[in-house]
Amino acid sequence: MGGILQEANSGSQKNPGHLPRGKLIAYKCGCPPPNVAQEGHPPSLWSHPMKSKRLFSCVMLLLLLAPLVRAKIVFTGKIPETGQKLDIHVMNDDGSNLQKLTHTPQHESRPTWSPDGKEIAFTREVTPMGGPNRDNLFLINADGSNERRLTAHHRHDFYPVFLPDGNRLSFSSTHGAESPLYVVDVETGDVNILIDANVDLPDWAPNGRHIAYEQGGDIHTMASDGRNSKPLLPPPNFQGPYYRFNPKWAPDGKTLLYIETRYTPELLPVSNTVYLYQWHLRTQKPLPIHKDWRVQSADWMDDGKTLILAADEVGIKNQEHGNYNIYRYHIPSRRMTQLTSLPGANYSVDWAAGALDVSPREKKTTQWGRIKNNP
Repeated sequence: MGGILQEANSGSQKNPGHLPRGKLIAYKCGCPPPNVAQEGHPPSLWSHPMKSKRLFSCVMLLLLLAPLVRAKIVFTGKIPETGQKLDIHVMNDDGSNLQKLTHTPQHESRPTWSPDGKEIAFTREVTPMGGPNRDNLFLINADGSNERRLTAHHRHDFYPVFLPDGNRLSFSSTHGAESPLYVVDVETGDVNILIDANVDLPDWAPNGRHIAYEQGGDIHTMASDGRNSKPLLPPPNFQGPYYRFNPKWAPDGKTLLYIETRYTPELLPVSNTVYLYQWHLRTQKPLPIHKDWRVQSADWMDDGKTLILAADEVGIKNQEHGNYNIYRYHIPSRRMTQLTSLPGANYSVDWAAGALDVSPREKKTTQWGRIKNNP
């Protein structure tokens, strides 16, 4: 049986968030209200085919515009003019309005949305000059304003994930060889141990009853109180090291997504597969993404049929390539749409429904949408 490869991964985690119903948009489109008579004309005038067509066009325009301003993607990445450090970026879910939120000389990583889509938690390297390496948690508003520090430990705080209630944030904190799961109250800053065991990349089920997480290179699940911890799956039928990571619950809580990479004895990756595990049926299936692709992280969109991926199109075929971009993958049609076209690293993707539209600050907006056909 193959062994488990224990390596630092670049997965992402989060519990998809939702805002309350969006605000109404008022605009001029040349369509008078259908139940109001214009001066000098009876109400029946608006039953005219041409008027009805105009009204229908306006309604369809509203429906088409609504999703474009109510969802956002957050990820860590580098764009040419920003240097070599990873920063937090956001964009709309069609790839438009790319915006860099952080402007520091430190690395930022693992961004995750709050359930209401108003805030982003992330990890920042805060190693003092000549001191030991350490990382702490920070929180910013969705537009990059109001940054505040959540932890100030002399260790590594990482993998932030909002609990479903939105008031607390779970995270792992490494002290020696242990990395128990902590929670911090985002308002008071109070920190407490939630589960005294090694828990990496946790993701909370939408009902808050279960946690999926990575431990020792494989996916495990447990109750939200830490009981009944067990592996999700037996080892694969593969004679070599493997690594499973990035557990993410679907919005309905019925499916669990994860990524599996298999390696040669020399630890060179030979395959990278995204799996969908049916929670109640206890069955899994691989997604038919091209065998040369290497997916670093993935997240669900709220329709439960679309994924957001951070991936390198030739990451398995060309080990030195390392050019990760953000893609949208529609599961039923197998259609892949490229959302970014940036050189270098674009990692740890996270998606939120209902977030406010991105308002570019200091940067020009950019839009991509290149559709790829998968075999």
